[in-house]
Amino acid sequence: MHQETIKTSHENISMSTNSLNQNTKFDNQSFISSRKIENITKEQQHRRTTIYLSNVHPKSADYFQPTSTIISSSSTRPSTIHVNELHKTEDDNGKIELTTLNNHFENYLNQIKILANRNINLRHEIANILQTYMNPMEEGKQNDNKNTCSLEIEFNNLRQQLNHELRKLIKIQTRLQRADYDKKYYKNKVRLFSKSDQYQIIQQQLDAYVYELNLLKEQYEKQEQNLISYKRQYNEYIMKLIEYTNEYNKIIYERIQSENSLHTLNEQLLFEREYNKKCQQEFEQFEKIQYDINNEFNKTEFKKILEKIRQDFQNYNEIQLSELELYYKTKLDLIQINFRENKNEYEYENENHSEEIKQLKEQNQSLQNKLKQLENEFHHIDEQYQQQYDLSYDEYYHLDIQISELESLILHSQT
Repeated sequence: MHQETIKTSHENISMSTNSLNQNTKFDNQSFISSRKIENITKEQQHRRTTIYLSNVHPKSADYFQPTSTIISSSSTRPSTIHVNELHKTEDDNGKIELTTLNNHFENYLNQIKILANRNINLRHEIANILQTYMNPMEEGKQNDNKNTCSLEIEFNNLRQQLNHELRKLIKIQTRLQRADYDKKYYKNKVRLFSKSDQYQIIQQQLDAYVYELNLLKEQYEKQEQNLISYKRQYNEYIMKLIEYTNEYNKIIYERIQSENSLHTLNEQLLFEREYNKKCQQEFEQFEKIQYDINNEFNKTEFKKILEKIRQDFQNYNEIQLSELELYYKTKLDLIQINFRENKNEYEYENENHSEEIKQLKEQNQSLQNKLKQLENEFHHIDEQYQQQYDLSYDEYYHLDIQISELESLILHSQT
């Protein structure tokens, strides 16, 4: 009778556990102990808090941040207001959907807790039934202890394997449910964002900013080309200056040589004049000597002879002097004419060169001023871009802080 009652009780318990497993869609769940079920519920609660932190990866829509675009000074304020409104609407939608997801997840965990409590109650009933019907069978169990030890070890191993598999199954199901909710949430969000006019407005603003950037890039390239051309012209002007200076030095050298040649000709003329004077003085002295020696000769005849010799000598000297004077005068005239012509040419060339040099200097000064202006403009543009980048980075940083605060508030509200 006792054995039959035990069999019927076991059959009733197995039927109840099977019906419970069919309702919860988990097989062999009745073998899990009450402590393990409580640990699983605690792990699920901890996982519920960590899912929202781990799943917010950079590719998700919750991590979406506005890209740092280069915005002009006239359009920074309306664009920031527009972006803030966009983020407010997104945050409100995100809060609503997070609350709905958390409610569904809490309902799911409450169902798991209810099932765990039912399982605990059933196990208490099984323990009570076993205590009532185990006393008559203690003698039979003592005989069968040796056989049941190995079976209990295998039973415990199977129980551990089932518990491990059940944990895996619960994790997979929660992840799948979370993935389904995320898919629906992000699909709806993408549809709303693609259908809204804000996306088109942002796209138009981006196109305008890209167009402005392209224009600035073209202007910068043109300025670079102009700078390169100005540098080439500057190098050409410097080469011309070097050539003109070399030519000027050559002209000065030739002028000095001509002046030296004139100086040597003047010295030669002076030397010949002094030589002629000395010759005349010596001749006069010689005449005196001859006169003193030849006083005994006839003065008339001697005078005639001397006069003839003197006349001949004077004529000869005068002819030579006239020829030399004509020769040197012609040379001097030619040299003076050449010098005047060269001087006029040199002065004309120097005037032309001086004018060209002045023009080149003025052009060089204008090019340097243009270079300074372009450098100042480039520096000013660079500072503007840096300021715009800093503003966009500050906005990004503040938005990131706000999102982190909202996430912490959500977690605090959940706990």
